[in-house]
Amino acid sequence: MRVEVSGNADFRKALRRFAPDLEKNLKTELKHALSPVAKKARGFVPSQAPLSNWAGRSFSEATFPAFNASTIRSKIGYTTAVSKPNKNGFTSMASVFNNSRAGAIYESAGRNGDQGQPWVGPKGSGGNRYSHSNNPKAGEQFIKALGPLSGSLKGRGRLIYRAWGESRGVAEGAAMKAISKAEHQLYVRSKAGQLRRAA
Repeated sequence: MRVEVSGNADFRKALRRFAPDLEKNLKTELKHALSPVAKKARGFVPSQAPLSNWAGRSFSEATFPAFNASTIRSKIGYTTAVSKPNKNGFTSMASVFNNSRAGAIYESAGRNGDQGQPWVGPKGSGGNRYSHSNNPKAGEQFIKALGPLSGSLKGRGRLIYRAWGESRGVAEGAAMKAISKAEHQLYVRSKAGQLRRAA
């Protein structure tokens, strides 16, 4: 689960090949733009599980990932690396990520409605798209206990999306400004014939 800053992967390749100092500066500026968002998102992780039966337990008891605040916080971060193209061919220049299973559940539960997954009961079929709980209201109660989702232009969530929304465009603006600045500097150097392929 991640919030991405879109961009042109070929541009980053050109920076690495012909102006590695500009690539280094860009990474530093992207870090300054995104690290406060990741830090703020870590601060939104509750110190205790929102529901008592979501607290830590042995893996033999259930396949549902246990809520562990320190693990969730440790898996929230940012990267200035260019992503691989997605199924639509788009790449990101940098991103803030939430990489724990429990963190992703806390982040996004309820996006598709307050009722949770359709209930089929313990013996019902349908795989993990359905609730197999003994309690037909389990999904609704679970989502309610997590609190409301916060919106941003990138999506809705309780951790990275909330932090992104609360930055009110500052993080994305700073990231895009850094990218535009590097693009301009690369263009100026190319016009001046100052580009040399890096060894």
